[in-house]
Amino acid sequence: MRNIFTTRRRIIIAGITTAAVLGTGGAAFAYFAASGSGSGSATVGAAGTWNVTAGTETGGPLYPDGTSSETIVFAVQNTGSGQQEFTSATAAVAADGSGFVTQSGNPVGNCYAGWFKAVISDDPGINTEVAANASVNVTVTVTMPADANDNQTACAGAKPDITLNVS
Repeated sequence: MRNIFTTRRRIIIAGITTAAVLGTGGAAFAYFAASGSGSGSATVGAAGTWNVTAGTETGGPLYPDGTSSETIVFAVQNTGSGQQEFTSATAAVAADGSGFVTQSGNPVGNCYAGWFKAVISDDPGINTEVAANASVNVTVTVTMPADANDNQTACAGAKPDITLNVS
């Protein structure tokens, strides 16, 4: 009788195990349909400023003849933390409210800014990408065109301020 009991016991254990496996397997096919959503954010950097530094002028001195010139190379540094695009530059002879040139920020009386011309003679080009903390050069050429109608003696020895605006 011991053999039958052991076999019967084995059959019961096998049946219970099979039922458990099948029951678990059947549960794997049951599920609930659900949906959900979430949100996050990304940080966009901001444009930095351009740091513009004038180098030493070369050439010159200027005379009211239209042929003499001086050049100034400006270093334009991207102070931002990311790449920025150099899109434009404009140069001008600085003037006070009366139109007189300024020298170190002070007006030079009777020496008119209109008697000078400042033009960009070399730049990195529109749409040039400048890496963070990198610099590009912009060269400005300054002339004093001939003007037979005006006595420009007031400008003799002056050193007009030249401004460079970049974006």
